[in-house]
Amino acid sequence: MIISDKIKAIIKEHPFWGYRRITAWLRRREDCLINHKKVYRLMKENGLNNKRIIRKNSRVTRPKPRAGKPNEIWGTDMTKFLIPDLGWVYLVIVIDWFTKKIVAWDIDLRSRSEEWRQVLNQGVMNEFTDGSRGKGVKLVSDNGSQPTSRSFMQDCRLLEIKQIFTSYNNPKGNADTERVIRTLKEEIIWINEWNSLEETKNGLKKGIHFYNNLYPHSALGYLSCTSLIHW
Repeated sequence: MIISDKIKAIIKEHPFWGYRRITAWLRRREDCLINHKKVYRLMKENGLNNKRIIRKNSRVTRPKPRAGKPNEIWGTDMTKFLIPDLGWVYLVIVIDWFTKKIVAWDIDLRSRSEEWRQVLNQGVMNEFTDGSRGKGVKLVSDNGSQPTSRSFMQDCRLLEIKQIFTSYNNPKGNADTERVIRTLKEEIIWINEWNSLEETKNGLKKGIHFYNNLYPHSALGYLSCTSLIHW
């Protein structure tokens, strides 16, 4: 298969990928000795480049916290999407800001503090064999009703997870988590059609496994989450 056909095949599976991510995939997953300039040229010649939209923020924001190691800063957030035969479903995730790994997630027909608590506790069980106490974990979230609820905040205190809330005039405060949610929409949700909650969970499980183990992240130098952990 010639390079341009390989690029077209990748874009068919991942229509929102740019030339740098495609270059990383070709080099690391398909053993193609090619640089990003040639990939860009081939994509441009075939009309495959995505148009980049740049939005400027006119508001002054404070710097967001930055993670220096795995499991130092987590982020949590929720998004919803429509299943035609079922209605709205809610996806809650917890991610590691350093590795970009989704440490826990779940979907439900409701998005109460109970669902958020279950995902957070699952993340702790997934990442720590002896619990999160004394580990200095911080959790960034917005000021929604779920992360500010009494039960959720009590769980964080018991787990010794310090909560950090984004300010109302700081849209970039939880940007790392929101960017992961956008990626999940582009890579999994928007390109699939599911008819039941079980079918949706299975599709997300497969997609999130790909995201955690194979997806090339620009913020990680186009390594995957697991590649960074073992780097």
